[in-house]
Amino acid sequence: MIYVFHIKLEETEPEVWRRIVVPTDYTFYQLHKAIQGAFGWENSHLFQFSQSGFMDNICYGYPGDDIDPEITTIDARKTRISKIFKKAGQTYCYIYDFGDGWTHQILLEKIEKKDMYVPYCLDGGGACPPEDVGGISGYYEMVKILKKKQHPEKASYIQWLGLVEGEKWDAEFCSIREINKRLVLLEK
Repeated sequence: MIYVFHIKLEETEPEVWRRIVVPTDYTFYQLHKAIQGAFGWENSHLFQFSQSGFMDNICYGYPGDDIDPEITTIDARKTRISKIFKKAGQTYCYIYDFGDGWTHQILLEKIEKKDMYVPYCLDGGGACPPEDVGGISGYYEMVKILKKKQHPEKASYIQWLGLVEGEKWDAEFCSIREINKRLVLLEK
């Protein structure tokens, strides 16, 4: 059995989203890694899954990484996503990088009777913001600066992003082929 998820990064315009397929026996940690690969995150920050966000009393992540002592964190490595996801239409929240606060909405689009052992991206849109850019506001500031002909910070952003001379950051770019190459590497 597989889950087909539509996952979107909240507050992005153009919208940054991915449609991924994962086995129903995945743990929350495996889903975390699949989301990391699908979006292009670098897996260098804390994460949590919960019903609606930071204020939920129960979440899935790494126990001990709580941002609030009143929140119960259940070990994501030991909890199957099938414990939560039971039927199409359900939504859940994934937060990556508690500092930048990248909030993703996960929608279970459908459950299919197919065999699959690795995650796979079916579709998507928008470029994932770079790590440590300062959340949504920092991302939009970066995009605004990169669009200007002259700005004192433009050269440092170009270098930080690894762009070659003349190359531009395309906020709408999404390569499903590159995403699936990353996802295949997750299982190795």
